[in-house]
Formats: sequence, structure tokens, C-alpha cells
Amino acid sequence: MATIVIASCFEEKNIRRVREAGSDRVLYNASLVPPPRWPGDIVGEHGWKRTPEQQETFLEMISEAEILLDFPRNIERPLPEAAPGLRWVQGGMAGAGPVARDAGLLETDIVVTTASGVFSTQLAEFVLGGMIHAAKRFDRLREHRLRREWREEETGTLEGKTLCIIGTGSIGQAIADLARPFGLNIIGVKRTVKPGDSIPNFDVLYRTGDLHKALKNADYVSITLPATPETERLVDDVAFGAMKPGVHLSNVGRGVVVDEGALVRNLRSGHVSGAALDVFAVEPLPENSPLWGFENVILSPHSTDNVARVTETKFIDLFLENLRRYRAGEALENVLNRELLY
Repeated sequence: MATIVIASCFEEKNIRRVREAGSDRVLYNASLVPPPRWPGDIVGEHGWKRTPEQQETFLEMISEAEILLDFPRNIERPLPEAAPGLRWVQGGMAGAGPVARDAGLLETDIVVTTASGVFSTQLAEFVLGGMIHAAKRFDRLREHRLRREWREEETGTLEGKTLCIIGTGSIGQAIADLARPFGLNIIGVKRTVKPGDSIPNFDVLYRTGDLHKALKNADYVSITLPATPETERLVDDVAFGAMKPGVHLSNVGRGVVVDEGALVRNLRSGHVSGAALDVFAVEPLPENSPLWGFENVILSPHSTDNVARVTETKFIDLFLENLRRYRAGEALENVLNRELLY
């Protein structure tokens, strides 16, 4: 019998699903984790802290864990030290590499699994929404309505345009799946490409080393990459220079993948016609960031995947499948690559 410690806030029905999944001992105390900001929010209130008495109780609970459902926050000590019997952590984020590193797990044999796939559809919808918004000039239509002005203008379409998706993991694949019916040509960029490699709904694949070749014909560029030493500022001035004038950019990966100074310069020059951004190099986005001032930029506070209850349900589905595999001695889904950090 394993001891499962639930380290984030979940709705009672999902706590019950975990308890009823087997004979494991399940420890959960809603008063010891950040309270949800809305139904189905597994992150909880930012800046929330436990009292000293709550912290002591929480650490006692963590110390008994063989399995952790999500990373515990604010424990102020390496996780292997806080939970000496820990064998597996199911992270609550797709990009769990930096969190696992900061928790002191990379040099241990503790298995870390990510939440890759849980957020993919929600993020893909944001990307496609930004592209459609730009093509159909919805901002201009709104302006005309507010002025009660009937103005016939040329509009755009996604059909026949080219979309370059940098990162062909679960999010990139979800974007391609949603984009295909619009008649787009879809290019994928991934770390390695072997002869004969193919991914459904991608017309052609480029390796990351050929990024600039992949970008040259793109009307839309979508970034889904995690934060790693190799991806930091991958999309820089040179990469923007490789894109054709008028390109539209979206980023639902990690903010550090884009050189924000280069993005601002290209927005100001008009080389980049607009952007839809869910992630930023510094979060929350500083009030003095120039990105706030562009009418052609959609800003989402790293929350476009926070669909009430949907995200939590998908996450619990993933955990329960991995729990079944863990008990059966089978390989777990989404095991973190400790070298690539995703």
C-alpha cells in the first residue's frame, strides 16, 4: 500500500476519485494548500502562505509520501529531504523540468512525470483564435461598430497561408490538428528530424538547427517550446529577420524562448504585424513593458489554459492512468527527460 500525498487544491469529486482508485493511503488537507481562485483551479492564490503551525503539519504529511500528486509549494527544503520515501512525483505542469530541478530531483532516482497533453487543446484554441482575430481584423470591426460606421474593407483568410509551429509536441500537434481544416500549409520544427519522419497534419518538418529556413515562408509562427538552455532566446533578431514582413506570432510555450526586445522592435517596425502571447520572460508582465502598448498584441496572463474544471479533470485522468501503471510496474506516461528538461 502506497501513501499518496495530494499537494495542490482539487475539487472534492476528484479527491474522491483518487481515494476510490485503489487501496492506497491518500493524504489531503485543503487548508494546507493554496485555495483555488475559481472552480477547478489547481494552482491556487499566488502569494498564499501557511502559518508556522500549518507548515509543520504540511511537512509531516509530505514526509510520508511515496507518491506526490503535484509539486508541493513553499516547503523551503529539497524535496528528497522533505520526503525521504518519495518514489514518484506527478507534476501539474507540462514544463516540469525547471520545477523538478529546483526541487532537487534531477540527481535522484525519483520518477517525475509531467502534465504534457493536459493543456494542449485549450492552448491550441488560443493560437487559432489569435490567428483568426488577425486575419479577419476583428479589432477594426469592433472600432467601426463603436463609431456606428459602415465601412467595407478588404479582409484576410487563413486558407492557403503557411503556419510554422516551433515545437511539435502535444501542444504543437493540437495546433496542427485544429489548423488543418482551415486550409493552411503547416510546417513543424523539432529538435531532431530523421529520414522518413512524419507527424499527422504537418506537411514538412525541419530540425531546430534549420529554424531560419523553416521561418522564411511563414505567414504565422506559433511557439510551443519549453524553457531549456537550448531554447532560451531561440527566437531572436536573426530569427525575426528570417521571417517575411507581416508575419503574425503566437507564443504558448515559455516566455524566455522569445527575445522580447527583438519582438518589440519588430512590432514597432511593422515587420511583425501582430502577436498573441500567453507567456512572458518575466511574469507577471511588468507594468513598464512596451508590450502593453500595442493594440495589435493580445496579452493573456499565462492562463489561457485555465478552463474551469476541464484542466483539473484531464489532470486527474492522467494521474489515475499513471497510478494504474505504477502499481502494475509498467512504464509511466510523460516521464521527464532529465537532460532535455521536458
